[in-house]
Amino acid sequence: MGSSNIWTYSDYTIAWICALPVEMAVACAMLDERHESLPLQPESHHQNNYVLGRIGAHNVVVACLPSGITGTISAARVVHQMLATFKRLKFGLMVGIGGGAPSVENDIRLGDVVVGKPTGFFGGVVQYDFGKTVQNGRFVRTGMLNKPPEALLTAMSILQARHMMESHGISSTILQMVGKYPAMKPQFTYPGVEYDRLYEAEYEHPENELTCSNCEPSSVKNREPRQQPLPVIHYGLIASGDQVMKHGATREQLRRELDVLCFEMEAAGLIDSLPFVVIRGISDYADSHKNNQWQGYAAATAGAYAKELMSVIPAAESHDPRPAVDMHETTKALYANVQEWLSPADVQDDLYRHENECMSGSCDWALTTNEVQSFLATKTETEILRIGGAPGNGKSTLTAFIIRHLIETTNADVLYFFCKGTDENKNRPLQALRSLLSQLLSKTNGSDLYSWVDKLRLQSGQKTAQSFATLSHAFQFALGKDLQKPLLYIVVDALDECQDGSLLAASLITASKLSKGVVKLILTSREDPDLLDIFSQYEENPPLLKELIVVPAYVRRPVKAYVQERVYRCKHISGGPLGRIVLQKVAAAADGSWLYARLIMDEIQRLPSAASVQRQLENIPNGLVQLHSRIFATMEKSFSPLELRLSQQAFLWVDMLDFVQVGRMHLDREVLDIVFQAENGGEPVFDSIDLARRLCSPLVTFKQIKKESRHKVVFVHQTAAQFVHQCASRRTETGTIIRVPQILKPQVLKELYRANTSVWYFESCVKSTTLLEDLHANPTIEGLGKKPGAYFEMAYGLWGAFFLESLPTDLDEDDLEQVSMLCTRLAQFLQSGRCLKWIELAIIINYDGGFVTLFDNAIKALNASKRMLSSSNSNETYPILLEYSKTTSQFFADYAYVISVTGPSDHEKGMVMPDGFESRPLAADLLSLGRKWNYLHVI
Repeated sequence: MGSSNIWTYSDYTIAWICALPVEMAVACAMLDERHESLPLQPESHHQNNYVLGRIGAHNVVVACLPSGITGTISAARVVHQMLATFKRLKFGLMVGIGGGAPSVENDIRLGDVVVGKPTGFFGGVVQYDFGKTVQNGRFVRTGMLNKPPEALLTAMSILQARHMMESHGISSTILQMVGKYPAMKPQFTYPGVEYDRLYEAEYEHPENELTCSNCEPSSVKNREPRQQPLPVIHYGLIASGDQVMKHGATREQLRRELDVLCFEMEAAGLIDSLPFVVIRGISDYADSHKNNQWQGYAAATAGAYAKELMSVIPAAESHDPRPAVDMHETTKALYANVQEWLSPADVQDDLYRHENECMSGSCDWALTTNEVQSFLATKTETEILRIGGAPGNGKSTLTAFIIRHLIETTNADVLYFFCKGTDENKNRPLQALRSLLSQLLSKTNGSDLYSWVDKLRLQSGQKTAQSFATLSHAFQFALGKDLQKPLLYIVVDALDECQDGSLLAASLITASKLSKGVVKLILTSREDPDLLDIFSQYEENPPLLKELIVVPAYVRRPVKAYVQERVYRCKHISGGPLGRIVLQKVAAAADGSWLYARLIMDEIQRLPSAASVQRQLENIPNGLVQLHSRIFATMEKSFSPLELRLSQQAFLWVDMLDFVQVGRMHLDREVLDIVFQAENGGEPVFDSIDLARRLCSPLVTFKQIKKESRHKVVFVHQTAAQFVHQCASRRTETGTIIRVPQILKPQVLKELYRANTSVWYFESCVKSTTLLEDLHANPTIEGLGKKPGAYFEMAYGLWGAFFLESLPTDLDEDDLEQVSMLCTRLAQFLQSGRCLKWIELAIIINYDGGFVTLFDNAIKALNASKRMLSSSNSNETYPILLEYSKTTSQFFADYAYVISVTGPSDHEKGMVMPDGFESRPLAADLLSLGRKWNYLHVI
């Protein structure tokens, strides 16, 4: 070995990861000095083998993935085990071969080198096969590698600048390598330009042919020969996935979509591990014409670049007096605690989703307006840009466009949040501030601010931040510190969908004024009077407030272009007179509303004949309310009686925010399974998500929950949710009477309908029985586990009905008949022993948790039943409510008393035993259950 020094695990600061033996050979050959292997640590249980050595001033540990086991998971495992052994590692290099994605802009040849460099939102690598399917079938990538550390980015910039002035040293480094190891020469030197052939993307390699000798020469693309056969270094985005990319058409599609330079298989496995830079030598063109001829040379060019990169990294950057992993683990734990406390929403997904809805060029108009140009031109003082407009006119898409523009064209940091009224994680000021503060912390220098926020976390004593005032103070404090960049943009979309958007806006405006640097706010909303009041105080100060109202004149042309594109994709009407009529009438009716255009074209695309399209156009809806009515009417025509009832149930439960206080807070498969099974006579359906998609589209959408296999069901747009709510009251916001579609008729009695589904769950569903059996075996919150099924949703389905104090006064005969049936069933449920499963589940869960929620709910239900009982109007209008409210009043008086004497100690103890309590068998059963589980909150 080349050194007599005694090295330890703590002396190695840079990791060099390879996937293939050919890459490992190059890595070892690049070492200036090779060190002896170190003894295996006693606590080590992993299977990695390492080659140790020195390159320049840096001690390097080289590891290769297990033979034949490549991909992201294998890479992640190797790095994880490496970090456990080499605790001073600062960063790593992922070096090897990849498949090139050449284009007119990037003339990539075999043997060239691609270096992963942060581009736009991505940190240098995007996991192209990890993400989720969003509206209209688009696939959004959500996996990405963290950007390389500053030391590596600086070194890359230095090297890039040097290579602009003088040639790189890749070829000379390879010559030195084969001079030192002559056996490497045949496999690791330049194969020759005659073997570098790029075929047309659509031309497939003939099956069963080992070489390209029989491939069509006419399918080879003509490219200008380079003056010298030297490798070129390209900097940009690298696509990573778990399968080899070997399809030219797919390569081209992803290249255009993601603007990537090459494809590989391991780098995405390094997400959230050690900071890495990814270096790939191009050995093929990621198509079916792959062969191994260029692998050795491509591995050598990548390795030579990596060695040259290390030569410009100062030794101080990889040597720190403190153990890196100790620092890393301590800081990581601090960051993790703070981030868990903040629980930020997944804003990146929102940005991707709205960007994917943006047609090329459709938002460019905004950058030409005086308001936006003036706002962006000023970089030395705090300003507010308010973007307003009617619902459905593309404000959120425009917001995403502006965010991306700021990220890619300005030297500024950008914080952003998309409010969404139908999403429980994105519809309150507290949640918005959590996410914005989380982003802001990542823009500050050092961990001091994290430590300060961590003190707030500890003082709160809460797992998740719950005080808006505390977070608002923290946000102001953070803005008063040094940020990484002198200019900060804060963008919040759809303030009108936030439950108190005025509070959020006021807090952000105040914080921006107190900032140490320049903060510029971009806030969007509909023309809501309460929100406009917040901004009115700045109207007399024009330099501070600028307003851009998205009026139809701005967006008619891009909306028409969108309709034209949709018509073109409808093969039955495209290119003919009918297509031209559709374009003309839909564009005119939409009048700048993106949502209207999209929904009406969805309807037209489903129509079976030219005559049906013409009928649709003859009576085209006027505005979104009429359009939503039309969509429901069209849906109803195609439904069988059972499908109609199932659709009614789905729309009753999709708006979980209407009543749920605990649980997942959105409709998902587990709840849908119960809802459909209850309506289907107790028989499970094949696939509840697929069924809901068929029965509820296009007004709801189905989103995969990040990092889970579950889907949640949400309204496609806030206007759809509003229409459903209006049908519950049978009037628009202006008081206009709505003709309620059959699908939405149950909305007026939604609490009673939901409660009856909940009754079926607690009475007849095997899942509630299984849950109770599990809790009998382990009667703790932990015993409830991470998968309580649909329990919480079904429980609050019941409470929603029991909290009712009155019913609408304008019910028709059909409604009254339903009230009688639904209330009778609820009363029977409470009067019989069939409710005891529900009671026992609630007692175990609440008693073990020490919650007062159960007692509060019982008191609230008791008071509601008393008000309903004493309401002469209710009793005269709906006589059935008299008996029903007597039953509920008696039941919840007994229930609240039982909880008060057997439940957690902080319940009120002043309740008197209800009259006749001891003579009622059901009351005795309730008391027995309370005493049975009383010990849970005592120990």
